[in-house]
Amino acid sequence: MAIYHVHFVCAADYMARRLPFRPAHLKQLASLRDDGRVVAGGPEPDGRAANIFYRVVDRAELDRLLAENEFNRAGLFTANRPRAFADFVEPHERLPIDAGLSAIIVEGTPGDRAKARAGLTELQREGCVAFGGFFEDGAALAVVRSGSQDEALAWLARAGWDPARLVGRDWSQTL
Repeated sequence: MAIYHVHFVCAADYMARRLPFRPAHLKQLASLRDDGRVVAGGPEPDGRAANIFYRVVDRAELDRLLAENEFNRAGLFTANRPRAFADFVEPHERLPIDAGLSAIIVEGTPGDRAKARAGLTELQREGCVAFGGFFEDGAALAVVRSGSQDEALAWLARAGWDPARLVGRDWSQTL
């Protein structure tokens, strides 16, 4: 199974129009999570983007799930960028639906991938990181359990990631 991170661009009026579609969207994602096809998902607090982590057999299955996504069908997502992880560190916990947990998504290009993976695993063991991984192009992504971008970047730097090559953004993990 492949794990994909899909970054969705939200429509300009996403915040104003999303509420009527939200119950069906959450039900759909919860069902996919129960089936093992969604790892996690949620919006960025400013309403400009959302992130869903899918577990699928292949790109064709991902494309089908994207086409069937309730927010996508309602025009609330205007674009998406899927990337397959080459190496993924699975989450240890499963959040309740509509958790709204504050987190930071950190992306960048760690210099030493083996060291960065070991650091990611250690931070997860400490409860600082939920999950993350590495893409074929050398880029990496970590979901950090912090409400502070500075703290998230400092934790990853302590774990061997190069802070000069990292960018964090706020995320609300809904499931």
